[in-house]
Amino acid sequence: MMRFPLLLAALLLALTPAARADDPAPPTADGGSLTLARCVALALERAPSLLASGEAERVAEAAADEARAHRLPTVNLGGNYTYITDVMEQHIDLGPLGSNTLRFGDHHQADVNLGLSVPLYTGGELRLAADAAAAGAAAAGQRREAAALDIRRDARQAYFAVLGGQAQLDAASLAVHRLERRLGAVRDAVHVGTASAEDSLRVLTRLQEAETRRLQAQAERDAAGIALGRLLGRPTEIVNVSGALDQSLLADSSAAAVDSLPALQALARETERQELLAKAARARFLPRVSGDLRGHYGRPGIDPLANDWMSYGTASLALNWTLWDGGARALQAQRAEAGARQLDYQRRDATEGLAALRATARSALRSAVKAVETAQQRVGLQRQLVDMVTGRRGHAQATENEVLDAADDLSEAEIALALARTRARQSEATLLWTLGR
Repeated sequence: MMRFPLLLAALLLALTPAARADDPAPPTADGGSLTLARCVALALERAPSLLASGEAERVAEAAADEARAHRLPTVNLGGNYTYITDVMEQHIDLGPLGSNTLRFGDHHQADVNLGLSVPLYTGGELRLAADAAAAGAAAAGQRREAAALDIRRDARQAYFAVLGGQAQLDAASLAVHRLERRLGAVRDAVHVGTASAEDSLRVLTRLQEAETRRLQAQAERDAAGIALGRLLGRPTEIVNVSGALDQSLLADSSAAAVDSLPALQALARETERQELLAKAARARFLPRVSGDLRGHYGRPGIDPLANDWMSYGTASLALNWTLWDGGARALQAQRAEAGARQLDYQRRDATEGLAALRATARSALRSAVKAVETAQQRVGLQRQLVDMVTGRRGHAQATENEVLDAADDLSEAEIALALARTRARQSEATLLWTLGR
């Protein structure tokens, strides 16, 4: 008769989980946990997509500076040297006075010059091209701002995924601790004969189920920590975070106009750029006038007999008017105009899409807030129920199954509350993204 209780006691000692802390996340490489502000700052600092957007903006700014420089006069230094194998000779026969041969040139021609070239009239093409490049630089800047907004949203959602995962893990660990305490109480009751070995096995089974849920919650928390680490430039770390899951992000819910969001502003600037490029292409139908002032020092052959080194100047005015090019200029203008219309349609579609996303985010947040309120009420009711059932069990008016069922329901309610709060904070992150913040 004594063999079964001894076997049961050994089984309980072997299967009961060891006492543990509340399973904190592994520390980060900097020795502590990260706040939301720190996570967002690190993501903005290290995100390759944002760095690439910054370089694209610098490329566009350089292109704008280059287009403006084309409107300015250019100064250039040139030189050349030519050796001529034959030169002009004139034989003069003076009869009795003799004869003479005149050579015009000495086989050498050389020139060093410094010149100033000025575009006097281009039909507005250079000005329009410079304005188009400036619009392209502005579009690149807006795209960088849009990329920064995306990173803020992703970092916030990943942060709350980790924080919510830790909260769910804490709830699962608390359920394990409650069952461990319950198991201790039942073992004492078995020892004094007020509970059966069946009650102990029942609690032990529930304890193992709770431990399985805890391990699953820990794995999900760690996976969320790695995903956050990827955003922060730490792809091999399980990032630990700190903060309050029940604290709202919406200190200010004021909304900017949808058209002012960076992604839409970028499309507007790109549309403007294409329109300006179309006008610049149309300006190529007009003539181009340029001037050139140049100072020379060389042997130009102005004095054909001596051909000495000398200084002199030249001034020129050039007119170039392309009358027919097979329609190339017209086709280029049509292509730019079609591109502008395409971008305008894309901007309209994106405006409607972002407006719908903003409305959806507000609706999702309202539902998430109500879900949090309901989950809080559920947790309060389940705690009361656990106290009531535990009290009745103490007076032998409830079964052990009823106590365990109530404890399981409380654990599920606490995990559901953590999940609801996580979804609420992530819904706020999405709404802030649609608000441009």
